[in-house]
Amino acid sequence: MSQLESQKKFNAHIVVSSESITKHEVENGTIIEYEDNIFVDNAEGPDFRGVSTFGAAVLIAKTQFGLGVLGLPHTFDVLGFVPGLISLIALCCLSTWAGAVAGKFRLSHPQVHSIGDATCLMFGKHAGEIMGFAFWLFYTLSYGSALLTVSIAFNSLTEHAICTTAWIGIGAALVLIIGIVTRTLKVLAWCGYAAVASVFFGVWIVAIACLTQTTPAVALESGGPVEKVVQVVGTGSTYIAIASAVSSQLFSLCGTASFFTIHAEMHDQTKYLKSLFMGQGFVAFNYIVISSIIYGKVGQYVASPSLGSAGMLIQKIAYGISFPGLLFTCFYQAHFAAKYALVRILRGTSHLQSNSKVHWFTWTILVILVVAIGFVIAGAIPFFDDLFGLVGALLGSFFTLIIPAFMVIYELTSSLYGPSDQLLHMRISSELLRGKKNVSILLLCFFSIAFGSYICVSGTYGSIASIVQGYADGTVSSAFSCEDNSR
Repeated sequence: MSQLESQKKFNAHIVVSSESITKHEVENGTIIEYEDNIFVDNAEGPDFRGVSTFGAAVLIAKTQFGLGVLGLPHTFDVLGFVPGLISLIALCCLSTWAGAVAGKFRLSHPQVHSIGDATCLMFGKHAGEIMGFAFWLFYTLSYGSALLTVSIAFNSLTEHAICTTAWIGIGAALVLIIGIVTRTLKVLAWCGYAAVASVFFGVWIVAIACLTQTTPAVALESGGPVEKVVQVVGTGSTYIAIASAVSSQLFSLCGTASFFTIHAEMHDQTKYLKSLFMGQGFVAFNYIVISSIIYGKVGQYVASPSLGSAGMLIQKIAYGISFPGLLFTCFYQAHFAAKYALVRILRGTSHLQSNSKVHWFTWTILVILVVAIGFVIAGAIPFFDDLFGLVGALLGSFFTLIIPAFMVIYELTSSLYGPSDQLLHMRISSELLRGKKNVSILLLCFFSIAFGSYICVSGTYGSIASIVQGYADGTVSSAFSCEDNSR
């Protein structure tokens, strides 16, 4: 089958405008269902359509509020308070816009399950497979980052009782057990309430502790002279450090790719925007306020992860409170990678949404694969900030900035010209440029594509250069090291 024929088959009988959805819902007062939807209400198998509106908001928040809030305050030390704040606010707005684009796109194309499917719709099968693999890789790497954070928590709470690699192994074993038995986002949504609450209270304890300290506790514990510096603009930072910091901020907000999956498992998918704004509002408010408070009070003594910014005692308390949320982040990120692969393998078969042996065997193998690869990543890459930056730049730039912009252009041209046999029918013509609204939308899309491309190139370069420099000057420990990574 040719690429064009494959694309036609993928597009068949799926064009439903969001306007018709809204009109139908108002007239009938019922939830809209389409036979092309990847998941359906199924009483016999796993409930892949059981996520409530508020549950979806919690999941949207948790895709970002966890590892993200732990790495953000340190970026202010690199960028400076004002540039760091401007960059963070801009990325919060762009990620929310991208999330809204993802929801609207999936309502128009309910067979889409992942950003790989969306890319296939626009660019063809091969591009879709590449982007789908990138999605799987992103969440496998994110799980590895979360596992590394859990090892830091273990070391902090136990004062490095055993080898760090052993802690990583224990965390991976817990993720494996929990990951296999939790197949649906409906179950994860209920766990998400406790997870979000634990991280929320953990980081706010640190923020409040920083506010109460006249002198940064970290500075006093170091034993040297205390010379706190809060940079309005990061004048002393290198280009490599700045690029890596912006990438880290993007990583904290690039959960957009997972929004397709969350939308697909919502009971009432037409209420997605309500969930998005609740989840993103919670994330943006906490990101901005907590980062400003912690960096504003401790300056260059800010730690990364940020839970260590108020001294060892507060660090232990914060890690103890937020530990359930950090552990949840591990198997939550692993779930997205395994779920993508499950749908990719079993799509179109009766095993996808059933309790068959084939379903269970496939799911178990996929979870084991993700957990094993994440364990290797967490053990072999013992650096927190640069791993954030590398993943954010290399993959997050596409998920949050580049692909959503193309999705908007795709839908805009479809509304004007109708379905096309072209793999990507983006004809920028005089008709498309009529009206200030269309021009504004296109300018935003082009800016998002250009900005995302810049972050992808510069951020990847900066993160890799920083990693190389860390190994060269000895600030990064060796792979699978037993050294304490909590100090």
